[in-house]
Amino acid sequence: MNARMHPELRKELGVQGHDHGSPAARAFGKSMPRKEDERLLRGDGKFVDDVQYAHQLEMAVLRCPFPHARIRSVDTEAALALPGVRHILTAKSVRDLSDPLTVLRPVPNAPSLPYYALAQDVALYEGQPVVSVVATSRAVAEDALELIDVDYEPLPHVSDALDSLEKGAPVLHPGSMKSNLMARQTDAAGDATARMQEAVHIIEDTMRINRVTPLPMETRGIVASWRPGARELLVYLSTQTPHLVRKQLAESLRLSESCIQVIARDVGGGFGQKLGAFPEDVLACLHAMILRRPVKWIEDRMEHFRASTHGRESVHRFRLAADEDGNFTGIINDYVTDIGGWNSPFGSAQLASVVFTGPYKVPDASVTREVVLTNKTPVGAYRGYGQPEVNFALEVLVDRMARKMGRDPFDLRMQNLLQPQDLPWTTPSGAVYDSGDYPRSLRMAAEAVSYEAHRMAPRVPRADGRIVGIGFSSFVERTGYASARFLAKRGSQFGAHESVTLRANRSGGVDVYTGVSSIGQSGETAIAQLCAEALGIDYEHICVHSGDTATSPLNTGAFASRTLIAVAGAVREAAQVFQAKMLRLAAWTLETSADELCVDGDIVRFKSGSTQSVPLSQVFTRAIVGQGIPADESPGLEATSHYEPPDAAFAFGAAAAVVAVDPITGEFQIERFIIVHDCGVVVNPKVVDGQVRGALVQGLGAALGEELRYDEETGQLVSGSMLDYFVPIAADVPPIDMLHTEVPSPVTPYGVRGVGEVGTIPPGAAIVNAICDALSDQGVEISSLPITPEAVWRAMERAKAQQPGVNA
Repeated sequence: MNARMHPELRKELGVQGHDHGSPAARAFGKSMPRKEDERLLRGDGKFVDDVQYAHQLEMAVLRCPFPHARIRSVDTEAALALPGVRHILTAKSVRDLSDPLTVLRPVPNAPSLPYYALAQDVALYEGQPVVSVVATSRAVAEDALELIDVDYEPLPHVSDALDSLEKGAPVLHPGSMKSNLMARQTDAAGDATARMQEAVHIIEDTMRINRVTPLPMETRGIVASWRPGARELLVYLSTQTPHLVRKQLAESLRLSESCIQVIARDVGGGFGQKLGAFPEDVLACLHAMILRRPVKWIEDRMEHFRASTHGRESVHRFRLAADEDGNFTGIINDYVTDIGGWNSPFGSAQLASVVFTGPYKVPDASVTREVVLTNKTPVGAYRGYGQPEVNFALEVLVDRMARKMGRDPFDLRMQNLLQPQDLPWTTPSGAVYDSGDYPRSLRMAAEAVSYEAHRMAPRVPRADGRIVGIGFSSFVERTGYASARFLAKRGSQFGAHESVTLRANRSGGVDVYTGVSSIGQSGETAIAQLCAEALGIDYEHICVHSGDTATSPLNTGAFASRTLIAVAGAVREAAQVFQAKMLRLAAWTLETSADELCVDGDIVRFKSGSTQSVPLSQVFTRAIVGQGIPADESPGLEATSHYEPPDAAFAFGAAAAVVAVDPITGEFQIERFIIVHDCGVVVNPKVVDGQVRGALVQGLGAALGEELRYDEETGQLVSGSMLDYFVPIAADVPPIDMLHTEVPSPVTPYGVRGVGEVGTIPPGAAIVNAICDALSDQGVEISSLPITPEAVWRAMERAKAQQPGVNA
């Protein structure tokens, strides 16, 4: 990977920095030290729980213990009498004082289901808030919860997505819906049904994806304070979308947005879970407004498992067709996605419908998504947002197709991958893959694991009794959004743009203001590098201020691998305006024309000839005070830009897993995992590596052990603690090799693509394919996640049972 862009590429992509050897010109494409690290490593970060008011109160929430129950009555008298209790909210008071939570991404064609901060007549999942209490401490508030008497009438429940569609299943919203099918959407091109009928080879199966939680290190939390005289609601919140939450709170609390300031200083991880407002956010604000005292709520880990949105769970009925020569001719993916009891602010994953054909040339294909309701915690966005799920289904069946045809899975993929000359390519779902070299990524992954030697070797046990298998997964990843018009067609209540303000300061530096929260994605670092490159100013002199709705221009937020794509354009446009005025002011001081000057770190100098220069601090000070500037120039030096990318950019790549499997017990070990990835032009190589590696660990966790399991009989979450939910620790992570290619995207500023979610996509399929490769002589097939030794053993037993003359 090149640390610097080629000069011709810089010119083509519109990079504004001056390539004259200054430190600023070298900021782009280098592993610059992260802006965030010093405060975080010194313990000087400011997370929600770090916000302390001398007179603050704390909130605790009483949650429904049943998956489905009618709330007959609530008695809070004993709790109100407990010393230290200051206020209690019940369903009626919430209904009187607020409106339902608004949905930022409605499910298209779905009915509106009013979702109040507290359950009204019926609770629909274990963990749904029923009563909230504010007291002088969290301990007192929790003691008060024990004194509240709620009369529940348990109702029939359904906890399986497919069962919820069966005739006779309890309907969760009988007043608004006749069944639990919330919506059905189909995207198609060509005639996939005809291709299935005429195909020589068809592989089909039902693939089940496990329900998981993003599990950020910092749970959700809020501190809300209300100044009634000023009509000012100040909210410190752990969120990825400060401006969108401000909108939602205004709507639910019946306030003008002008009354609300949302601040998200440091956020200890989000991964899509912290998108939009949650019930507890509305509750804390209501308590604060009524009591006129600050109210804090910090989610504990038990609450987190039951009350924060979950992700992933879906069932894919997938069919892949091929002709006699192995060319993929058709794909049909009918899948059911479990949304839980309500539609959360971002709802169920939609990207499984966007990239269901993967990186392959399949013009005839259809995808149908059914969104269903169950008595479980609502589902929301999670890193990858549908792409890991459908990649697992598709890539596992590609390997099965290869085995059925007697072909090598690597060769079959290479035959069907879109070629660079095929791009841009419009998929059956309407997505446009912008550019890339998909075959090259797969070749690099194969070479890294010495696949040529492996494929010729017999699958026999080593000295330790294990058999080694190698599995691949090719993938594409949509990063960003096509446009606000694209989102409007789907009813989304947000745009595709991003915004920044650049402002000069008297020290000679530039302050950058953005509403994008610092959630661990190195946004401050990347934005500072872009700004340094665009202006020619030293990276050290760029200070990024993020996550405050009062100081930043209106924006969208940090999610969907979209931030860099959109913010790069905003920085570039604002920098052009900023730099033009900066050079005009410097030219007036140096008695020359702006065309003769360039920015070099902390000075403005002549491009050639004269050695005269002027410090940026002098130029900026004169602009700020309005003295010593031309008569036709206005005071001040700042610029704001709102930039909307013209289209989404698609990252791509391939992964290879080397797995050693015990052919008797099913135990296995991942000995190597290789990912080849392309995120376009790289701003900071170290940040890219960190993002990919972190996402890979999450992808490995979801593939190998993480699962939120509900007891079918009781409807209770039985893996809702860190003792039962097996998230990987450092010792569980296999050796990971990361390789990168760099194909500039033609649809984004600087040719960048998103990078934040890619690592979550290929692990499941690559590992399953490696296990099945190792056990190919047994005919083992695996169709669900997570992949555990028990799951492998059961797959071996099923394979034995299907072999004639073999006793299982």
